[in-house]
Amino acid sequence: MSLDPIKAPAKETAAYIAPAPAAVEPVTLRRATSDDAEAIALVAAATFLEAFTWMLPGRDIIAHCAKNHVASVYATYLAQPSTRITLADAGPFAGNPSPVGYTILCDPDLPTIETLPTDAELKRIYLFSRFRSAPVIDHPNRRPAEALLDLAIADARALNRNRLLLGVNDGNHPALNFYYRNGFTAIGTRTFNVGSVACSDLILAKEL
Repeated sequence: MSLDPIKAPAKETAAYIAPAPAAVEPVTLRRATSDDAEAIALVAAATFLEAFTWMLPGRDIIAHCAKNHVASVYATYLAQPSTRITLADAGPFAGNPSPVGYTILCDPDLPTIETLPTDAELKRIYLFSRFRSAPVIDHPNRRPAEALLDLAIADARALNRNRLLLGVNDGNHPALNFYYRNGFTAIGTRTFNVGSVACSDLILAKEL
């Protein structure tokens, strides 16, 4: 007598359906400390990727982030007495949120224009697009990017700086419009390469 082999039941397959996202979580802004270097590096690399896929090849983005958006770089920034880094945090986990944006305010590094000891540079201001309209704890009626800019301006004034400088890609019209609405004007340009791509920035300034 022969027995038919037992056949395994057919596997049921179903596409994974992600749950619908809840309302965007509120954002909290806080001063970064030396313990935040890894968190800053993570959000810096991720927001850079989100921001520049329209203009940079993937391998150039990855190489740039591997060099410039690592914990050791941000630990060096945090050790500088005239540098201020603000983190935007969000998420449903009380006491354990995720970084969703950040700013760096530091001494200017803009060789194509003349700078003064009373200048400060807003080196970076990045925020995930999902959180651009999120409510901001302790900053009513301000969107996260506006609140981040407000804190950078306040930090610059506290450091006795009277002009805030920044560079922004000359093709990034939404960002340019944001800065123009907030009182910045164009005062110069700079060019540089990210991997194989030549980039061109406008340098903007705001009197404080």
